[in-house]
Amino acid sequence: MSGSEPEKDVETLIEVYKTACKTVNREPITKVIHFMNLIDKENEPSLDGYVLDLSGNLPEFRNKRLNHDDAIALARELSEDFLITDMNMSFNDIGNTGAIALGKALQDNKFLEKLNLNMCDIEAKGIEAICTGIQMNDNLRRLSLKGNKIGRQGGILLSATLQVNNSLSELDISDTDQTNESLIALTTVLLDNTTVKKLNVSNPLLTSEQEETTIHFAKMLHVNYSLTELHLSKHGMKDFGASQLAESLKDNKTLMYLNLACNKISEDGARAFSSLLKLNTPLKKLSFASNRIGNNGLAALSEAIATSNCNLTTLWVNNNSITETGLCALAAALRSNITLTNIYIWGNELKNTACNAFEQLMEGGKPRLLQHNTDVVPYIVDGVTYLAETGHYLFSH
Repeated sequence: MSGSEPEKDVETLIEVYKTACKTVNREPITKVIHFMNLIDKENEPSLDGYVLDLSGNLPEFRNKRLNHDDAIALARELSEDFLITDMNMSFNDIGNTGAIALGKALQDNKFLEKLNLNMCDIEAKGIEAICTGIQMNDNLRRLSLKGNKIGRQGGILLSATLQVNNSLSELDISDTDQTNESLIALTTVLLDNTTVKKLNVSNPLLTSEQEETTIHFAKMLHVNYSLTELHLSKHGMKDFGASQLAESLKDNKTLMYLNLACNKISEDGARAFSSLLKLNTPLKKLSFASNRIGNNGLAALSEAIATSNCNLTTLWVNNNSITETGLCALAAALRSNITLTNIYIWGNELKNTACNAFEQLMEGGKPRLLQHNTDVVPYIVDGVTYLAETGHYLFSH
């Protein structure tokens, strides 16, 4: 956290909010004031600053979500010297007008480190103002814009911003209608950017089946030594693109989490990553969830896990057209490997042999696989073992 310590307390924060509401002819929202009062009791400003959670999907706001006038009023808080380091305004009706106000506030703010604007109906015009604010801000570390339809123009604006800003380390622009052009622009900037550590660009709006964007991400990963987490789910990626990524990652020393869920990767793509895992790269989390790697693909991964890799800790292979043959190979690999602790397999063909194999991994006083580290749990009916789904996968990504 940078900047000098502000002297203003929460009571002053509330008064500024009430005054700002009057300027936009908006009645102060009681629940907003309630949450402002809470931050005085639940946070220690001398350590981490205040967290202001005004997410529209909280029960308190479901019937009265914040609109652009509320955002204008709350932007005043960021313009003042209050120690708010984390603001969550996701799932509200902020729109471009509210985003413009927040962008102006970011230009002078010295304390905000995390800003969540997921699903706020912001478009390119609004993101332009936020980008201007970020270019003049050296404190914001995390920005989440998931679900805002900022499109190609917004993506290119953010890419240009990353050429100027030296503080933003986490960026989520998933489900924002990014195009081939905007993603290629982003990968070009990341060839030299050393600040961004975590990036989510899942579910873009691609118009080609040629995997150009995947190839550009692969080229970027070959030379980028700052990214530690990358989400590329729903990119229409096939075996060729996956193989290009795996090849580039052989020389990468920093990426620890790669999410390739909901693509079109099959056996050959999994084999490429098996070769990568045998090199024992820094990769710790790898998701193939909802692909089609099948038995042969999982067998290839299992061989690497059993014989060569001691860094991977989490693997998602749920919903991959895998039968008991592949699942038993994975279970056997876990007996030789002691570092892979989290496994997600639901949505595959869980027949008797596979059920028994995973039950054995989860039984005893010191089970190899803990129940909270997987998405299945064994149960027995008439002496036959079955696996039931748990909710742990929902919170694992």
